[in-house]
Amino acid sequence: MKLVIGGIRGTSCIAQPDFMKYGGETTSVLIEGKGGERVIIDAGTGIRQLGARIEKGGVPNSILLLITHYHLDHVIGLPSFSLLFRPGLEILISAPLREERSPEDVVPPIMAQPYWPVQIEDVRAEVDFLSWEEETSVEPYEFGGLEIRWCPVHHPGGCTAYRIDEKATGASLVFATDVEWSLSTPAEKSTFLDLCRKPVPAHLLLMDGHFDRKQYEKFVGWGHSTWQDDVEIAREAGIGKLLVIHHAPQSDDSVLEKLDAEIGRALPGARLARGGMEIEP
Repeated sequence: MKLVIGGIRGTSCIAQPDFMKYGGETTSVLIEGKGGERVIIDAGTGIRQLGARIEKGGVPNSILLLITHYHLDHVIGLPSFSLLFRPGLEILISAPLREERSPEDVVPPIMAQPYWPVQIEDVRAEVDFLSWEEETSVEPYEFGGLEIRWCPVHHPGGCTAYRIDEKATGASLVFATDVEWSLSTPAEKSTFLDLCRKPVPAHLLLMDGHFDRKQYEKFVGWGHSTWQDDVEIAREAGIGKLLVIHHAPQSDDSVLEKLDAEIGRALPGARLARGGMEIEP
């Protein structure tokens, strides 16, 4: 299993040259399974690069797109996803029900008039929707040789964290963007830690660390965690590798380089994620 980061910037994309080392595209990551599976989490602006990568490497029969939540920075790249126009490809867009709204309720309006010239019913790929009724997975959803588990995390309007396990290799990762750990209830924290630990501790945790603790005091309730939270969670869950994600849009490369070094000192095996990064959990 390989993780490829198309974009990991939070809130809004950024295009200035002094932001390019860590990347300016908003959240979208690709998991490539050993059996040829392709799973994308979120459809921020980074999904464009992921689409191009999949096209170069050979397009599978189906792609699973998991949505954590529907805030614009996490779905705004969908209309520009080139594989929507690939005949014969199935794109399965999946998420738990949220406030009784399914992906089929929420996603098509993103491409509806007057906001976009091509509507989702007019694309050439076959777009299907899968909505899970359970907020927290009871049994994993199987996509080829990959198992998908999930649970809710604390964020305005709700958000879902995902865990992906590869049966053939035993590799596993947890992806948790847009979560405010300090305001999470004990039940929310326990459920998330269970996701990280079961059936065994995940090999890699990707988690929202938008703030540090001094900054966070001014932004309580905005829906994001601190990198110090991430380090503590990785330790508590027994996860050896941590990638801090959802970088603040105002943080340029010089700021993030200093932060990357500080995170590495706090926890060996921890670092900031970068756009374009490829890693095997």
